[in-house]
Amino acid sequence: MIFFILILGLVLRLVSLNQSFWLDEATTSYVASQLSFREIILKFSPGDFHPPLYYLLLKVWSDIFGSSEIALRFPSIIFGLLTIYFVYLLGKKLFTNKVGLIAAVLLATSGLHIYYSQEARMYSLVTLLISYLVYLFLKKKWLIFSIILMFVGLTDYPALLIIPVFWILAKKDWKKLLASHIPLVVSFLFWLPIFIKQLSVGLSVNTNSPGWWKLLGQTSVKNLALVPVKFILGRIGFDNKYVYGLVVGVVSIVIIYLLIKSLKKFTKTSIFWYWLVIPTALACIVGFKISILSYFRLLFVLPAFYLLIAVGISKVKKYANYLLGILLILNLIFSGIYLFNPKFQREDWKRLTTFIRKESEGKGATTLFVANSNMEA
Repeated sequence: MIFFILILGLVLRLVSLNQSFWLDEATTSYVASQLSFREIILKFSPGDFHPPLYYLLLKVWSDIFGSSEIALRFPSIIFGLLTIYFVYLLGKKLFTNKVGLIAAVLLATSGLHIYYSQEARMYSLVTLLISYLVYLFLKKKWLIFSIILMFVGLTDYPALLIIPVFWILAKKDWKKLLASHIPLVVSFLFWLPIFIKQLSVGLSVNTNSPGWWKLLGQTSVKNLALVPVKFILGRIGFDNKYVYGLVVGVVSIVIIYLLIKSLKKFTKTSIFWYWLVIPTALACIVGFKISILSYFRLLFVLPAFYLLIAVGISKVKKYANYLLGILLILNLIFSGIYLFNPKFQREDWKRLTTFIRKESEGKGATTLFVANSNMEA
């Protein structure tokens, strides 16, 4: 059954894959196709807000498969599918095969997960790494755990907010958990000079570009509320705010009911609850100084969200299939709106550049873009 869920997930992630790169993806494309490994680390990274692992991996990938939209996005599809599989394994290990399958199919059809499984950025990769990390923690595979933890730290800083979850649950394994941090600490010591430069840039955004700071993800009621809303709807919206509120409100009632059901098995679901709540709460705290409270930066807690819902569904005896059917239909509707409506897809920079080139041919026209960028022309 999991095989068919993975096929479904693949098909959904292949639809509309050839969208134009938007700004951040264009940056990824530039870095992967134009810079050397040394330049990625020493030239690009100091002005970026992310560690270099994803860019280095994509550099290797682009050297083999090219740097088209489809080529550069395909690794994110692979990461997304592997995440679905590990979510299935997590549900199966702590509960039953049914719970694993329910969580997997909900993640496979999730509009938000589909969106970032189609994006040439690091969010799909780090969601996979965190899901695998939780699985390794439960299996007590400490050596592999230590390596994956290091990879997390080299992929996306906010994902390290998962670490307190393991310390809360480690108990008698605290010495092994402590030892598992050694590769992360060693790699971070080598990376520290560049991290300090990145941190300096991040801390100065509030002063130098307050509007950009708010957009990036400062701590606010709105940004916190957007986390569950986007987990439910994905990257879509409704022009009519009353329709928007009605849809979110009705679906939220079902979701809250199922989450409450999962609380009855807190002894088993505690790791999923901590995985969902603790990084989000810590992101709120950090977000007062550095803009990290954005739903897409918390994509790595989305698997915990669906695992808890799957447990809740399994505890509803009489209407379980109906509830699962309703959530699946809603997921497919929300995902379909994104996949088939260009309004909710990425900015069409490809068509813009084609238009500018066409209009400027033979006219001696010059187009200027004023931007603060860490890329040199």
